[in-house]
Amino acid sequence: MRDLSFEHVMIQSPGSGTVLNVSSVKQASELLAHCWTKQCGPKHEAAMEICANALKEKASAEEARLAFVEAAKEIDVYVAEKTQTTAPPRSVRNKVNDAAFSENEERPFPRGEN
Repeated sequence: MRDLSFEHVMIQSPGSGTVLNVSSVKQASELLAHCWTKQCGPKHEAAMEICANALKEKASAEEARLAFVEAAKEIDVYVAEKTQTTAPPRSVRNKVNDAAFSENEERPFPRGEN
């Protein structure tokens, strides 16, 4: 079995709520299999199948990445992609990350300060 890398995708973990950088077919496959919610739908099933096929060299890493992004969007845990591949860029400052910003756009941990 091979592990194919791809441009990372940021999602909010369905289990813990932490933001994860997913950068390989193996990581995506493991998250889909073990850390997803009970809200699995048709895009989750398709992503599982495409990731399994990619690990068997029957699909590309990019196909697996796109399917993983669609599955994440299906349950509303998608945050951002590193690159633009199929859709216009979505703001990282969406409902997943709103708690990290104040009303005046100040970040809770400004750069250079401890």
